[in-house]
Amino acid sequence: AAEGFLADERTVLDVVRALDGAGMEDVAERVLEMARQRVLGDYLQPAAIFGEGFRVLSGVNDPNDYRGPGTGYRLEGARWARVQDLPQARDPGEMLAGQGERRSGRLHDLGPAKRGRGQEVVIAVGPAFDGALTETIGGLPHAEVLERILAGVAAEGLTARIVRIHHSADCAAIGYAGAGLSGSGVAIGLQSRGTTVIHRADLAPLNNLELFPQSPNLTLESYEAIGRNAARYAKGERVEPVPVQVDNWARLRLIVKTMLLHRRECEQVEADRPPTLLHFDWEPEE
Repeated sequence: AAEGFLADERTVLDVVRALDGAGMEDVAERVLEMARQRVLGDYLQPAAIFGEGFRVLSGVNDPNDYRGPGTGYRLEGARWARVQDLPQARDPGEMLAGQGERRSGRLHDLGPAKRGRGQEVVIAVGPAFDGALTETIGGLPHAEVLERILAGVAAEGLTARIVRIHHSADCAAIGYAGAGLSGSGVAIGLQSRGTTVIHRADLAPLNNLELFPQSPNLTLESYEAIGRNAARYAKGERVEPVPVQVDNWARLRLIVKTMLLHRRECEQVEADRPPTLLHFDWEPEE
C-alpha cells in the first residue's frame, strides 16, 4: 500500500483531507503543519527539535551552555513532569522484595580465615551473601547455589572451604581474595547477585580463569559445572569452559535491579575486616 501511494500522484494534502474527513481533525492539522515545516526548513538548524506549537528549538536559538556538572540545559515544568511519567515505572523496593528475609540459617561464622593447604577450592562469597541478600538476580536461593557448587567440587574428588570477603563487593576482588586463601590457589568468587568468577592466586586481580558476568542466565546446573571446573583447575587438569546462554537483552532489562542488588551488597562492606571462614550445613550425596 505504501509503495502504491508513493507511485501515484497523491500528496500529503490528500492524506490531510482523508484524516479530516474521518474526523481526526487534530491529526490532520499536525500532519499539515509538518508539511509546512518541511517547506520552511527551520528545523535544519543544528541540533533542532520541535517544541510546543512546532516552534523550532536548536543550538542557535536555544543553546545548551554546558560548562560542567550543574550547568547546561535543564528540562522544567510540564515537560519535565511528562518525561518522568513512565507508565512502566516500578517502585525500586518491589525489585528487592523478599531479599534478606529468607536466610537459610545454614551458614555459620567460624572466625578469621587462614591460608589452606593441599588441593582444595575456596568458595569466596560476598559480604551480603545469605544475609542482607538471599537470592541471586535470577531468583536462585543462595543455599541452593552453594549446594550445587560444592557438589561439583566433590564430584571431582576435592573438598571446598567457604569464606566470606568483607572488604569489597567487587566480583574480581572477592575471587582474588579467595584465591589467596586457597591451598591450590584456585577459588570461586561469588557475588550475592550471582555473578561468578574462577580465579587463581598467580593471576592479576582483574585477570581470571573463567568469568560468568551474565548472572541472570546462570542455572543451578551452571553453578555445579563451575564447581567442577574449579576443581579441575586445582588439580591441573584440562578444562572445557562452562557453556553459558547469552542474552543480550538481560543487561537492559535488569540494569536497575542489578544496581539495587549491588548497592545493598556495598552497604555490607567493612573495608578493614579480614575474611572469615564459614561452615555450611551440607553433606555430599553418596
